[in-house]
Amino acid sequence: MNTKVILLVVGLVVGGLIGWLTAPTTDVIKVGPLSVEVTQGDGEGGSMTATGNDGKVQVQIGNQGPLGDRNTRTLILAIVGGVVGFGAGFAMDRRKA
Repeated sequence: MNTKVILLVVGLVVGGLIGWLTAPTTDVIKVGPLSVEVTQGDGEGGSMTATGNDGKVQVQIGNQGPLGDRNTRTLILAIVGGVVGFGAGFAMDRRKA
């Protein structure tokens, strides 16, 4: 198999795994008709979102950012890992020639 493809897949898997394992934790608390979601932030704090069951009431405190969501963080880091892996495979193929 081609070195670029192997390192691309390894980069995607490793990047996605790092993104999944380093994502901030989210706790969901249900109080009657209200659902409160608290996200632990890195060093600058976290965010809190409170939503009513009917979806009409929503209060958000703090800015979560693109890396605050576990799925988005996993996708971004998997893409970065894939690019790094593909670049490493490309460099290794050039070195052989």
